[in-house]
Amino acid sequence: MRQSRPPLVRMQHIDRELRNNCYPNCTTVARYFEASRKTIQRDIEYMRDLLHAPIEYDKKKKGYFYNKEWTFMPSTFLDRQEAEALKATKKVLSQYQGTPYYQEISSALDKILQYLPASHSENGILDIYSFEQTASSEIDTKSFTLLDEAIRNNRKIGITYHASSKQAETERTVHPYRLHYDQSKSTWYLIAFCELRQATRTFAVNRIRSITPCATGFTIPESFSIEKYLEQTFDQCAGVEEQAIVIRFTPYQSQWIKEHRWHPTQQIEEHEDGSITLHMKVSALDAVKRWVMRYGKEAEVLEPEELRDMIRDEVRVMGAMYAMIL
Repeated sequence: MRQSRPPLVRMQHIDRELRNNCYPNCTTVARYFEASRKTIQRDIEYMRDLLHAPIEYDKKKKGYFYNKEWTFMPSTFLDRQEAEALKATKKVLSQYQGTPYYQEISSALDKILQYLPASHSENGILDIYSFEQTASSEIDTKSFTLLDEAIRNNRKIGITYHASSKQAETERTVHPYRLHYDQSKSTWYLIAFCELRQATRTFAVNRIRSITPCATGFTIPESFSIEKYLEQTFDQCAGVEEQAIVIRFTPYQSQWIKEHRWHPTQQIEEHEDGSITLHMKVSALDAVKRWVMRYGKEAEVLEPEELRDMIRDEVRVMGAMYAMIL
């Protein structure tokens, strides 16, 4: 007997009929479920008044319809674990206040969570999780929206970019491929083909001073892979040629290094004395140099020789600088 179906099943059916412009009414739905017209009327009123479904009645077609786009998300029918997961997500999201799409995502979660029954109260969930606010770089929402639209529409853009390495601004026309968020830096990056450099580059979004949409479009080469490009970068930097990197870490530092995933290509070789050798393939030697030097005497670059020379030169300059101070 169809009348034994729970309210969720009936409302899902009503939603499907409305979405397909079938103009259902209480009589047709009641006949389908072998239920009373009053039961179906209560279902429709629940959807309209409590779930805020944009349902209206068309007198000519003698049925209901949606007067605008709407998504049926009956959160009241979530089980306890699903409800707790959504509430935890809302708490996790709080650490990203001020970042792009925070308001939109937060609002969407609120719309789902506001219909949770009392048994799924938020009491207790706020005492389980806490987050330290990261020192994230500020992003102009308008700029982020322009980048988003350019990527979706495959449109070139002109940008004024401040390169921190040279402390100078340059005008460039780029083909925007992807917006990429680096969790470790709490920073958004634009991956794009740069016509000035004739190569794919990574730009920190917060250092893009201006954006001018172009009328011309572009096509991402079939041979290009975002995933492969990211594999070759290190600390969001990319060089010309991928190289094998080999670094030896002392027993003291090894445990920390083993606990983290530093690069998609990394492989770790463990030694009897507790030390490890880290192997990876990247193209950005400057970025690897800065990273290795964080660990001082606890890390030694074994390969390539070019990277050893770079660190040797840096240490020589630092040694002279501190010798003068002493």
